[in-house]
Amino acid sequence: MEFLSDYWIPIVVSAVFVWIASAVIHMALPHHKPEWKGLPDEETVTASIKGLEPGQYMFPWPSSMQDLKNPDFIEKQRKGPCGLLTIWPTASNMGKNLMLMLLFYLVVGLFIAYVGSHTIAPDADYLATFRITGTIAFMAHGFGLIPIMVWFGFKGFWTYSFDALVYALVTAGVFGWLA
Repeated sequence: MEFLSDYWIPIVVSAVFVWIASAVIHMALPHHKPEWKGLPDEETVTASIKGLEPGQYMFPWPSSMQDLKNPDFIEKQRKGPCGLLTIWPTASNMGKNLMLMLLFYLVVGLFIAYVGSHTIAPDADYLATFRITGTIAFMAHGFGLIPIMVWFGFKGFWTYSFDALVYALVTAGVFGWLA
């Protein structure tokens, strides 16, 4: 835990800067706007799912592994629609979510500092620190969504990779500057 005394300032500053960059990316830049669409007949759909418990739902839903081979189930999948549905307990709490994201960025910074404290020489120059911390930051911000994209058809690989690159550059710049 000795690394915390050496790296607490870059951890906090990089988390705040990445948090700000994330806000700018999601509020001001247009590249995430095409990823989400409204339902064509929202009232009918929401009326049909009213009363569902909060959770994640898949349709069509196989009740067992054997269903995956059942011709009726296969036909349902072929005809579609197929998808995922997430039901939240209440409307999203923006303030809480923003604070949780800041906490996430602090934790990412903590791990970057930990790995950096074991891989970066104490007298390393800006570029050496930038390369190591930027690589770790890109991995932390960019690789976590790949399994979700693979398994659940989530679109946006390039847009989220761009975001991860921005967050990594911000993080690396702060660590190179302050570490």
